[in-house]
Amino acid sequence: MLYLAEVQKQKGGLLGGGKTELKLLACQRTDQSWSTVSEEVLPAEEASKLSDGVLVLVEINPNRKVQQIQEAGRPLVNILQKFSRQVEKLKVREEEINQWKQSLTFQAQELNRREMDMEARLEQLQQMEDEFQCLKAQQQEVETSRKGIEKLQTEIDLNRQALEAAWEHLRSEQRHLEEYKTQCRHSAVLDNEQNGFRQKLQELAESLATVQQTGHDQLQTISKMRQTLLNLTS
Repeated sequence: MLYLAEVQKQKGGLLGGGKTELKLLACQRTDQSWSTVSEEVLPAEEASKLSDGVLVLVEINPNRKVQQIQEAGRPLVNILQKFSRQVEKLKVREEEINQWKQSLTFQAQELNRREMDMEARLEQLQQMEDEFQCLKAQQQEVETSRKGIEKLQTEIDLNRQALEAAWEHLRSEQRHLEEYKTQCRHSAVLDNEQNGFRQKLQELAESLATVQQTGHDQLQTISKMRQTLLNLTS
């Protein structure tokens, strides 16, 4: 396993013989990243030719024995450059993520706006449908009123025809009465027969008055229904 370490030299006595050790500072992980380690010190006579305080890269086996040592100057620069490039890539990636966030935020706002617009249109459509149903009901009322008016018009036409026939019959009876008066002017029996004709004429007049009143009432009814129809269609 690769470690970053610092060379430490212990000074000996008067006769010399100081020892050299490596103070482990960081460890390289399998993903090429580095992490700090506990301050562990290992003996390393292999680094005796190096100066005190020099940073080195050292390979250590599972038995915690030093296998290889090299100065960390150039490799450390390469590591730092690589780390710097990774930082730049992370910054670019972060900017891209921020742009994506802004784009997603805009899309969400646009989606909300379209959803609100769709809801407003649905409300308008529902209102139009309600108005259509109301108009349809009014049209049915108008159609019903029209049929009623047509029926009353037919009845009025029939009553008018009956009234005209009654008037014609009355005029005929009046002519007959005048002829009879002329023929029987000097007869004594004229009084009794005239009474009979007068009674018949009176009955015809009363019948005619009844027909006229019925026609007048129906005309008033048709006028009111026509006005109602005009109010519904306006």
